[in-house]
Amino acid sequence: MLLLKIEPPGIVITFLYYFACTNVIIFLIAFTQGGRLGIDESLLYQLGLIVGLLTGILGAKFNRSVTITVSFKKSKDFEQIIEKVLNNLGFVTNSQLEEFTVYQIPSVKSLFVGKLFLQVEKRSATIICRASLAKQLKENNELRDYF
Repeated sequence: MLLLKIEPPGIVITFLYYFACTNVIIFLIAFTQGGRLGIDESLLYQLGLIVGLLTGILGAKFNRSVTITVSFKKSKDFEQIIEKVLNNLGFVTNSQLEEFTVYQIPSVKSLFVGKLFLQVEKRSATIICRASLAKQLKENNELRDYF
């Protein structure tokens, strides 16, 4: 059996993504203000740097992808529990990507929560999701024994 290894973007890529997107938004807002701020304004660059750093740090802290590996004795027990917990959080099965089942919330909220990838093997499971969701799963009473 060939297992697919999914590598989520790391903390650096996530930081750069939020930093760059914030700067693009700031420059677009500046240009739509009728020319009050030009491209040569140092204030624009300072604002982009400060706000970009803040959003980059926050984005990297809460929205970076993490990989969790859990071990268990019976895969059926774990599958039933994780399915129940994910359903309670609003996730439904979205698709299959090789050996991973992809879960997503079917609403606009999914833009903020992201997708969850789950691969269950005989005695272990791999979960890939955003750090904020991983924290929720680790703090869940039903899953506490597995983490």
